Amino acid sequence: MKIWNQMSQNVLRAAALFLVLLLTFGLCACRDPLKSTEEEEQTVMTVGGMDVSYGFYRTLVLSCREQIAGDFDAWEDADQAAEMEEKIRAEVLQALRNFYAVFVLCREYDIDINDAYITEQVDQAVESQMEQFDDTDAYIKSLAGEHLNHSTNRLMQQQSICSNALYYTMLQSSAIETDPDALRALFDSDAFIRVKQILVVGEHSMMADDGSFFMPPAQHTDAEAKHLAERARERYLTGEDFDKLVEQYGESLHMAGNTDGYYICRGMWDDVNEEAVFNLVVDEVSTVIASDQGYSVFLRCEKEKDYIDAHFDELCQKYYEASFGLALEETSETLTVETTQLYDSISIKDMK
Repeated sequence: MKIWNQMSQNVLRAAALFLVLLLTFGLCACRDPLKSTEEEEQTVMTVGGMDVSYGFYRTLVLSCREQIAGDFDAWEDADQAAEMEEKIRAEVLQALRNFYAVFVLCREYDIDINDAYITEQVDQAVESQMEQFDDTDAYIKSLAGEHLNHSTNRLMQQQSICSNALYYTMLQSSAIETDPDALRALFDSDAFIRVKQILVVGEHSMMADDGSFFMPPAQHTDAEAKHLAERARERYLTGEDFDKLVEQYGESLHMAGNTDGYYICRGMWDDVNEEAVFNLVVDEVSTVIASDQGYSVFLRCEKEKDYIDAHFDELCQKYYEASFGLALEETSETLTVETTQLYDSISIKDMK
């Protein structure tokens, strides 16, 4: 009986150990490190009828919060915290409208955003990213550093690929003007203007995506930047050469050594600067214009036929891209947003 009891205990221990191992390996085998959690898959809102997951919303909120709040201690003040939360929510909602505008406009041009070709392109793009890492864990860790997960990364790749497909579809269907004669007439009209810029960068200036300015060795405060821009404008009004003032005061990378300036149409610049320059007549100088890029003084100039001839293809490309951007912007403005109860329960401050 004693031997039997010992054998029974050993069998039970072995069975228990086997069960633990089975459960452990079973759980490991079932767990997909690339799959979103149930929380991440919950719907926060719909934009243009399309579901927005908590995972994607979280990505945008955390990125926006870093940019707007950073380590700022304003969260400790109730009024400032409420103001920042409202600002972050508004900017994220606009970013979501802009993002989903691509998918919505794809529908108008009969582009299936989930068809086999686009899915294959997304797969290839993500696989190419993953190949840059030693293993899946390293890939996931890298995404987490950008507040992303695998599903969100795939969604962003899908949007990028759909955007390219939409762009070329609009060109091929003539939704964007491509006729050379029509474009030449457009470049000669007031739809395209030529401007020069003196840009002085302040402490809160934001680097444009195209690297349109460089930071000076000794960064100015906003007050100093504004004063320098005002001083440059005053000197121009007393008769000094604008190009020489650009060299002395300007901090725009594009304007360095550039006496041609910019040839632009609507949709190429941010709203603030674009509105300022399109309200000028030829040879008119602007007031000091404050924008996210810094403090600018603009001079509208007469266009040069030889420049347009020499840069015709470049100007066409800029026009195509601007027209595409305007189409997306118009679509974005029409999109309705419907939030869920989850959205109302989210704390921007406490989101992790």
